[in-house]
Amino acid sequence: MSKWTKLLEYINKYDNILILLSGGLDSSFLAYACSKAESNVVAVTFSSPLIPDDEVEEARKVAETFGLEHHVIYSDDLSVSEIRQNHLRRCYFCRKNRDASVMKWLEKSVLKGYVVMDGVTESDTMEYRPGLEAAKEDGVLHPLKEAGLRKEDIRKLAREFDLKFWDKPSSPCLATRFPYYTTLSEEEIGQVSGAEKELASLGLREVRVRCYRPKVAVVEVSREDMGKAWAVRDELRSLLQGLGFVVVALDLEGHRSGKMDSLAGGV
Repeated sequence: MSKWTKLLEYINKYDNILILLSGGLDSSFLAYACSKAESNVVAVTFSSPLIPDDEVEEARKVAETFGLEHHVIYSDDLSVSEIRQNHLRRCYFCRKNRDASVMKWLEKSVLKGYVVMDGVTESDTMEYRPGLEAAKEDGVLHPLKEAGLRKEDIRKLAREFDLKFWDKPSSPCLATRFPYYTTLSEEEIGQVSGAEKELASLGLREVRVRCYRPKVAVVEVSREDMGKAWAVRDELRSLLQGLGFVVVALDLEGHRSGKMDSLAGGV
């Protein structure tokens, strides 16, 4: 049995499904799969200071494309002290906060008896993801993981199904741009988000602007884009200094997921 067939069989076990749709590759692929199932499906996207506005809009477009009812819930993540202080287990507290929000929203809505699913994959279980512990406690289901789908499987299937987001780069929450135990503020988060949008406009993919205080930006791009970034280094520096950064550097290693985890001792 193929992993795609396993995924559809898993989804079809449930009559009423709520998808946590971030607009990224994995949750978007899950939305596509659910649109092929026989279940009643709604999608919920969180809006938060930690999420770029264009990600929320991308999620809305995905839901519209697949004919799914879509709702946006605002999550005041920075009101949670462990999130605001960028605690080492920030993702656990963030997930608990958001799960509680969506469960409360379900209780108040006319949607009764819905199970909650997200886009967690088999690959995610091999990384430092304290949010998975919270999801387990809260009863959130992981269909992609249950079907044995890894990130590369999802990209391959999405391309085969001609889904336009098949090659979309990952976009983790903006708190990952700051070292752990750095107090987060909406102003600095917005500064980083704006910087990444500016750099993306230069044609750079998988851009990360890591923020080290005071006002130091370390830019990461994919290794394939390193030459391009170096070629536009003066424009890159000018753009980021215009946003308030004083020192702008280019990380010669290139983008590597979990870099802040490494600085925290390889959690």
